[in-house]
Amino acid sequence: MDLKPCPFCGCSMEVQETKYPNGDPQIDMRGWHDENCPLDAVLWCLYPEDGWTLEKVAESWNRRWEEAR
Repeated sequence: MDLKPCPFCGCSMEVQETKYPNGDPQIDMRGWHDENCPLDAVLWCLYPEDGWTLEKVAESWNRRWEEAR
């Protein structure tokens, strides 16, 4: 899945399906942001039951990247 880098610090991003300790599914988005990046402390809470898929997350991220520039 191709994700554009962070528009603020340029770090590479990844998205993956993971599970909470109780077994519930979650979609996790990660990047090693610069300490001055506004996204450094952002927690992504994306749940499949809310309609999120890996493809939808990637599409939303890449579209938001364009809007942030």
